[in-house]
Amino acid sequence: MKRLWNYLITTGMDENTPPAETRHISFLNAIVVLVLILIAQNIGLCFQYRVPMLQMLIFLGHGLSIGIILLWSKLKRFLLGRVWFGLWAPSFLTSYQVTMGSNSRWDVFLVVCVFIQFFMFPARQRKWMWLCVIYTGLCFFGVNFIAHVPAYGVLDEPRPFIAMETSFNLAGFLFCGIAMGGVGYAVVNRAEHNLAVERDRSESLLNNILPVPIAERLKRSPSTIVDDFEETSILFADIVGFTKYTETVSPDKLIAMLNAVFTEFDNLTDKYKAEKIKTIGDAYMVVAGVPVSCRDHAELLADMALDMQEMIKRHNQQTGQTLQIRVGIHSGPVIAGVIGKRKFAYDLWGDSVNTAARMESHGIPGEIQVTEATYEILKPKYHFDERGTIDIKGKGPMKTFLLKGRNGAAVFA
Repeated sequence: MKRLWNYLITTGMDENTPPAETRHISFLNAIVVLVLILIAQNIGLCFQYRVPMLQMLIFLGHGLSIGIILLWSKLKRFLLGRVWFGLWAPSFLTSYQVTMGSNSRWDVFLVVCVFIQFFMFPARQRKWMWLCVIYTGLCFFGVNFIAHVPAYGVLDEPRPFIAMETSFNLAGFLFCGIAMGGVGYAVVNRAEHNLAVERDRSESLLNNILPVPIAERLKRSPSTIVDDFEETSILFADIVGFTKYTETVSPDKLIAMLNAVFTEFDNLTDKYKAEKIKTIGDAYMVVAGVPVSCRDHAELLADMALDMQEMIKRHNQQTGQTLQIRVGIHSGPVIAGVIGKRKFAYDLWGDSVNTAARMESHGIPGEIQVTEATYEILKPKYHFDERGTIDIKGKGPMKTFLLKGRNGAAVFA
């Protein structure tokens, strides 16, 4: 029976059926099967109470006229099946009320029909839904307030039969109310759950693209976001000899290596509560003190840079590779924000950004080069080697230092 039920309610559906359509198809098929069961039950009652043959023929005819919807589902004529049910079901329910009388209470199922019509039509077919709802409403008002329907119908059927019909119909109305309420409850809760999942997924994606405080501001006010930060530190790192390395390995191995290294860098960014700005090829850019100001921005990036060098050593030991990175750090003011309308990105602007990039590009493989501004902040707690004054492209002569480690800790070699 379970296999038969599943077969009938999935009639017309296959692997190509859109997920949004399956609920409406299975719902209508299920209603059709339940109506056929109800009609079969009433034909049985007709035999039991020796009801006139005309009433049995009416039930049989209506059973065939509703059962054809399963054939239309099989042929994927779903709209035809919905409209047919929406117009024909109220018609034969009205005829039952007339032939069996107002005491039979078939009119209560007209109310059920209205609920069914709201569930079985997808949003794009709402005009057909309203046509069926209006027609059903007219049938309900017609048999209850306009037409004079005898208490026991035009066929004057046996009173015990009508009493049984009344009991079954009222009980059926209660059952339908519970069933429809259950369906509505399940649909609403499923929709709310799916919305919550999608909202969490969207927020997670947005928070992966933008800093959380910036994402919150953008959701509240989708306008240009620009802020000035006076005290920040910016770090650039890139892989030494990356261009030559790309010529010696397959694309898969290249991406796997970059993903492994940058994933570790991301973990360090989280550890030191810094903000990853972007990757450009093999270059990695991160900032501290943005978008939330902090006093220890230089220390955070100094510790992160030292850990990055240690991480590269571990990576080489595990993979047999000989990677080296150059790291450059500068401290100073920046402008940070989100501009544009498409493909949002949080970015930094200002001379401090260019200076940090120059520290990396003019750096030494395997070393962490910092400007004098960063050195002055860090020198009480960290050990440095003075590199001296070097000519920096676009900046001229600059005094730079190589960060070796924290004072009192093992010196980074």
